Amino acid sequence: MVKRLNYQSLSSFAKGRPLVGDAISRWPPQPIDFSEALDVADMKAEHRKLAAISEGGVVCWEKFDIVDFGAMMPSIALLDCVSGENGERDFQYGYVGESINEIAQRPLRGIRLGDVLVGEAKQQIIEEYTAAIDGREPRASIGQVTISDDLDWVHYMRFLYPVRRDGEVNRVLLFMLFAL
Repeated sequence: MVKRLNYQSLSSFAKGRPLVGDAISRWPPQPIDFSEALDVADMKAEHRKLAAISEGGVVCWEKFDIVDFGAMMPSIALLDCVSGENGERDFQYGYVGESINEIAQRPLRGIRLGDVLVGEAKQQIIEEYTAAIDGREPRASIGQVTISDDLDWVHYMRFLYPVRRDGEVNRVLLFMLFAL
């Protein structure tokens, strides 16, 4: 059995350091070249499968088969574009892979990004998801989850694919890869 530290344990280790109030969105994500990201993450095969069922950079949901991505399921999430309280866009988790839930330290299904993210990067992350839908092309970024000003917890690489469902581009297929 592998022993893992949770966010609270890691936070207590950081005694004396100014703690961050969240474990999700301390620093803004950094967009990276998509082709380079595919190389670094060894995601070319998955991208080819998605490109084969895409039209104009947008995945056609009717053609998507999760079986083709079975090995990636722990790192996949589906987020539907929804309206926030003030009419602004937000994204609600549907399916969420276990590695994503583990990092979040809770099940995310049914929760909105705006309710999970806090801190400086919250709006920038939501804008990144919105840009994938509006731009109708996949995007990649890197970032880190941070618990104090000098203690990083985990680094990630995120791939966002816009998805057309029911005739509208209104969903994001997320691949979230973590480096502990």
